[in-house]
Amino acid sequence: MRLPAEAHDYLTTLRGDLLRGHLVGSVADAGWVACDLIGAGLDTPAMLELAGHALSIGSLSEIEPLIRQVLTECGMPPIDTQQEPWAVAHDISLTMWNGTLPISSGADFLITQLAAECGYPPEITELMILIDDWEAIRTTPPSDDELRAYAGKIAKVAETRTTQTPPPA
Repeated sequence: MRLPAEAHDYLTTLRGDLLRGHLVGSVADAGWVACDLIGAGLDTPAMLELAGHALSIGSLSEIEPLIRQVLTECGMPPIDTQQEPWAVAHDISLTMWNGTLPISSGADFLITQLAAECGYPPEITELMILIDDWEAIRTTPPSDDELRAYAGKIAKVAETRTTQTPPPA
């Protein structure tokens, strides 16, 4: 099912917040988004439970397991950062490329968390340089399409790194 644009953006933001390690927003806001998604035909068990929080008070961190389940039911499962680094890099860059993870969240995690763990690969370094050049030299920031193209390159490299079998001992 194709999600309404506003709901897709909200869920994508939640996915990025989980990657960063902190959910931002209120339970009530999430509940109302769930109501909208149910109205659009997405009435999964977790979505129905989340809609019941439309009049609740509290922060999203209080219902994090439910948020994770809703994202999974919507086809946007949270990224498992406990995998080996190249698998995480693959998941992050692929979701940046396909628009189901905010570019800022993914780029930040790739550069600050995974570049060293992956051995500073040129593809992540190029993304970092692109962002650094914008801050230091360019007058305009790189476009989303430009950043997604770099994410696509990282995804391709990461896929080959995660599917290679280790050399025999």
